[in-house]
Order: sequence, then C-alpha cells, then structure tokens
Amino acid sequence: MAKRSQKSSGSRLTRTELLLGWCYLPIYLVALNVLLSWLNRRFSLGLGVLAINGIYFGVNLLAVLLIFHHFLRQPFFGAQFWGFVQALILGFVFYWAVTWLVQLLLARFFPSFTIFNNETVGRLVLQNRYVMLAISLVFAPVIEETMVRGLVFGSLREGSRVMAYIVSAVLFTLMHNWQYLGAYPLSDVLLSCIPYLPASVALAWTYEKSGTIWCAVTLHALINAMSFGLIPTP
Repeated sequence: MAKRSQKSSGSRLTRTELLLGWCYLPIYLVALNVLLSWLNRRFSLGLGVLAINGIYFGVNLLAVLLIFHHFLRQPFFGAQFWGFVQALILGFVFYWAVTWLVQLLLARFFPSFTIFNNETVGRLVLQNRYVMLAISLVFAPVIEETMVRGLVFGSLREGSRVMAYIVSAVLFTLMHNWQYLGAYPLSDVLLSCIPYLPASVALAWTYEKSGTIWCAVTLHALINAMSFGLIPTP
C-alpha cells in the first residue's frame, strides 16, 4: 500500500493520488470541456449543451473514482458521527447566513447583477430536470469536493492554512465562471463570482472540521438542492 502523504483535515491522499490528481486537475478544469466542444464541432455530432455536460461530468466522475479510490474509501462519518453532524449543521448555517448577506448587499448596490452559472443551470433544468438533479446532487459534489477540497485544499493546508482557503476559494469561484469571460463584461463576471465565496469557505471549513470529505460532499449536495428549490433559499 502506498504511503499516506497527508495527515490533517482527514486527508488520506496517497502519493500516487496526489501525483495523478494534480496532473488531472487542468484536464478537469479546462481541457476536457474544450476537447468535448471541439469534437462536437469537428465531427458534427450534434450534441447539445445538456449532453456535453452529461458526458463531461460522467467522464470526470469516472476519473475521480479511479484516481482517488483509496481516498474515497475513508469512513463516511469520519472519526465521530456527531462531529460530522455538527460540522454539517454549522457549515450550512454559515453558508446560508453569509450568502443571504452577500446577496442582500449585491442587490442593494448592484441591482442588475446576475449569477451566470445559475442561469445556465436553469436553462438545462428545463431540458431535463432529472439529469440535472443527478449532476447537481451527486456527480458535481463528489467531483468538486474531491478535487478542490480533497486535493487542492488538503495539499496546500500542509504548508499554509490561510493559503489553502484562499486558493481553493478562488479556484472554486473561477471554475464556475471562467467560461463567461469574453461573453459578458468583466465587471459582470466578477460580480457573478462573489456569491460562490461563502460556499467555498463553508465547504473547506466543513471538510477541515469533520475530518471527512463526505461531510463536504453532503453539504455541497444540500447547497445545490437549495438552487433547485428543494430547500428554502436565503
């Protein structure tokens, strides 16, 4: 068995997982999406945005399960069940409260601001609600928490806790907004990024507090459920 290379925050990434994970990160963030779009145009596949998203998340989930199979076998509730519950509740309350405040301020000072990714998801939901539910409540939480919190946050935290929070927050925010650069004014895209910051901090803290990536995955699924109206929003 490969030697465990991380001890804090419940991280148990092996050296092989770290190496393969960092190599796959740019593929996950940019290259795969660009490749799928190019193949669709080059071979006139006629795939719509929903189909491309389904393939994108399916490939990424498979890659994450293969690369991080040891890491993801950690106990779902970590060392303590009540520690899991406490971290989940506090993380959710923090996210809910800060998101409410952020949206209140944005609506006050920038009444026409738009969260572009929410608009995109909303259009895809109209095409197939069940596919988007699966992507938003299962695929995306597992993929994004493993890559952003497990790999990036967990790795950087060994050197600097503050830097781990900053880098993971910036990465999480940009990965939901970079595709809109050039399509909309830069100021509008930057405003669209702000609402993602509370979630990123809450998810990283929940992972750190609970000691298990599955607590962050669960919180991520709850946050996404809010956007579907399954849980009351701020």
